[in-house]
Amino acid sequence: MSSDIAIEVSGLSKCYQIYERPLDRLKQGLWRGRKRFYREFWALRDVSFDVSRGQTVGIIGRNGSGKSTLLQIVAGTLSATAGSVRTHGRTAALLELGSGFNPEFSGRDNVYMNAAILGLTRKEVDEQIAQIEAFADIGEFIDQPVKSYSSGMLVRLAFAVSAHVNPDVLIVDEALAVGDMAFQFKCLDRLAHLKSTGTTLLFVSHDLGMVKTFCERAIYLSRGEVRSTGTPDEVAESYLMDLRDSEVREASSIAQVTTKTSIGGQKGIAFGTGQGRILEAKFSNTAGHTSAYTAGDDVEIQITAECDRSVQSPSLSILIQDRRMMPIAGKIYPIPRESTEDGLKQRLSVTYSFPALLAQGIYFITVRLENRLTRTTLMPIDKQVGVLSFEVIRPRSDDILGLVELPIECRQRLLK
Repeated sequence: MSSDIAIEVSGLSKCYQIYERPLDRLKQGLWRGRKRFYREFWALRDVSFDVSRGQTVGIIGRNGSGKSTLLQIVAGTLSATAGSVRTHGRTAALLELGSGFNPEFSGRDNVYMNAAILGLTRKEVDEQIAQIEAFADIGEFIDQPVKSYSSGMLVRLAFAVSAHVNPDVLIVDEALAVGDMAFQFKCLDRLAHLKSTGTTLLFVSHDLGMVKTFCERAIYLSRGEVRSTGTPDEVAESYLMDLRDSEVREASSIAQVTTKTSIGGQKGIAFGTGQGRILEAKFSNTAGHTSAYTAGDDVEIQITAECDRSVQSPSLSILIQDRRMMPIAGKIYPIPRESTEDGLKQRLSVTYSFPALLAQGIYFITVRLENRLTRTTLMPIDKQVGVLSFEVIRPRSDDILGLVELPIECRQRLLK
């Protein structure tokens, strides 16, 4: 393995034998493989990827897609049917709640036992135990049997151990979702510290915002196979496209959601159904896909689109996003339906405008032509991801915090 690679996964597959009845398992043993009494379920199929040292990679996908199975194999707690996994350096894992803990031992005893498994000496643990106790913050329960812990206390102690043994590779499943908000902030702060010191992070999360914010790369698993890998923005959109496709097929007979041509160029991301398309999106002042403004300037965007008249609730919307593609603001414009005739399209042009009351930086605008069934449920007809971008080159004031300048008023009252 190259010294720059922390995790190397090659051709990884995992097959489970599913027996309908306990008796079938006995028959399989007696027949010694001459006859099959089970059906195969492939949790993973030919998964391959590398993770560089110091890189943070998020794994996303629907429930049952093989994410946790993959992490367990990488962590060494589960064997693979085929393929290989190699990790470089000390590897710590936070997987299922309580995995690796003896329920009869106290929390303190489990700390020493888990640290020893990871290769730390008792002296090294003695130097870290105070920090582990403080981070877990479970008080006197540290000396009580683990079987008496709540799920929140268990994940607190498990994360404290995994994050304070200074691992070269840290593997985290969706365990952080169990803790309260304060603990999650503490965990994210610790992960950021580990990341800054060169620790390689591999974790599963259903929180796409966290993946976009925290990761350099993302991997999308679908039915045990790698569906997409790349930047978090691209992979998240691929995942969302599949989710929308599934919703469409379950809700109606509308054509499935597929990849579409981006009007922003070859590197753009676009997807939707065949019921319409965005023909053009541009800034009025440049007549192009990019522009620049001083904070407070008016931003004007012109969008031209066409859609089938048979679409139930057509609308056109814009979503303003920061450089991590996290949403800041947006606006939905319901499109008036001119006719109910099938097979015909209506064309329209919509102009959006807003003041650039934003902090200095680069922003993106995603344009969506959609069938908005409810306020929160929509089917994408043509979603052009980040097709427009603009830069705020100078803030209006030095006393503004955050990304958006709100009309916050300050009043002072003298106290005697």
